Amino acid sequence: MLTELVADILAEFADEDGTPQVPELLATRSAERAIPLISSDLAIAYVLAEDGTVTPSMPGHHRELWALRTKIMACRFLRAQSAARINFSSGDKSMDRSKECSNWAALEKDLTAEYNALARALNPTFDGSIMHLNLDVARYTLKNHAPHNPPDPQYYCEEE
Repeated sequence: MLTELVADILAEFADEDGTPQVPELLATRSAERAIPLISSDLAIAYVLAEDGTVTPSMPGHHRELWALRTKIMACRFLRAQSAARINFSSGDKSMDRSKECSNWAALEKDLTAEYNALARALNPTFDGSIMHLNLDVARYTLKNHAPHNPPDPQYYCEEE
């Protein structure tokens, strides 16, 4: 399943000549990194095996969500890669590549909105947050510490 997804990403992010703009290694790594993210967003524990299969089996809508998350990561790579491109001219020839970065950013924004809408449709409890904080409060105090005396270097933790 991983191989097919990577092939789809490489085909979708190709230039006019059909050459992939995203390296295959990056597309593979992005797809691998996307599995825990969609697992969290869908509240389903998907696991990517060494042979590229996903367990439990992934229905079509979930695979589409996986593809969208991988495309978002590819857009981030292409945006970073094109950030330093500028427009230039030489005599009667000119080339304007200064808008590439903003074009990739716009595509990333559109794909993210599509991802969030599909994730919300598949999992109504999806909130779209970037981070899910799970805080456990701990209070640290000093052992054998008398006021105005140097503290003992022995610390312990009291859970609240």
